[in-house]
Amino acid sequence: MTISHITEINGDRAWIRYEVAMRPWTVNAERAGNRWKRAENTKKWRQLFASVTGLPKLIGARVEVALELRGRLQDTAACMPAVKAAIDGMVDANVFPDDTGEYVKAIIFNAPSRSKEDKIIIIVEGRINE
Repeated sequence: MTISHITEINGDRAWIRYEVAMRPWTVNAERAGNRWKRAENTKKWRQLFASVTGLPKLIGARVEVALELRGRLQDTAACMPAVKAAIDGMVDANVFPDDTGEYVKAIIFNAPSRSKEDKIIIIVEGRINE
């Protein structure tokens, strides 16, 4: 599993676009599994997003999630466990001081779309916290 990212800064605002080329695990898969598999998935996604360093520190952020999937489309917010772990990884990477409502104002899940490859795109936009 690999991650790519692009950062754009404009004045006191910044955008970070993360892309992971895989199908994220879902709420239903998490419920059907066991706690060890859940912990393994959470750790993998959290560490992946924590590994991206040198990013701006943000406050008042908005997180937008888009899925591009082959085959059957997931429900709109079914990837919530993977996104929660990703945001925890962003906290570990100091993108946010914490993932409370003080720093992350909104998480928006767009309806999945069809693609030739599975991928999740997470775009974070917020004010730079110097």
